[in-house]
Amino acid sequence: MTEQLSDKYKIPETLRPLLEALARETIRAQPTDVVSFGKLFFDILSLHQQDSDKSILTDNISYDMFRMDLQHRYKNMTMKENMIRSASPEDVAATKIQAAFRGHQVRMHPEKYGVDAELIRRRSSDKLASLDFKKDQKRHSIGGYSLEHSQTPEDRAATKIQAEFRGYITRKNIQAMREQNDNAATKIQAHVRGFLTRKRLGKEGLISPSRSHSSLQSHKSEEI
Repeated sequence: MTEQLSDKYKIPETLRPLLEALARETIRAQPTDVVSFGKLFFDILSLHQQDSDKSILTDNISYDMFRMDLQHRYKNMTMKENMIRSASPEDVAATKIQAAFRGHQVRMHPEKYGVDAELIRRRSSDKLASLDFKKDQKRHSIGGYSLEHSQTPEDRAATKIQAEFRGYITRKNIQAMREQNDNAATKIQAHVRGFLTRKRLGKEGLISPSRSHSSLQSHKSEEI
């Protein structure tokens, strides 16, 4: 009976070195997610095996190349995951704003990006309808909903960045308007002082009225 089972279920010759290699590299890398590391292990092993006529697990040189490639790619994958986790809400919000702007550019000029304009319009209308439906569902749910509590930290950060940018633009415009008003007020005051001075000098006989009038006309022509 035992011989029949052993004949029926034979252990593949490459299974043992494969499991040993997987265990060895897993212990060496100490991954937090063993499943993801195992997937990466088999993906890279398949790539190396396709480019080699020898068995990667039994040939020392081929295995060393595979091992270094595995360690390098796992290190890069870990660094990317850590960067995503450590990203601040402001960074995520900035990424969202950039993505929204790029989407806006594509929707405004789809021909530049090789996209069908009709398809863009149809998708945009469908998305707006879906968003309106979700808002109605929340609004009519039990207890209603609060926009402040429904927003994620990234959404609140994006709103804050947009508000700061709008405030900066507004302050800049107000400053420009103030400078224009100050310049206009200075010119008006200069005209008034000049007029009063010419009038006083004319009364005292220090300047003739015709000269004062010609001076005023020449001053106006210079401004024009």
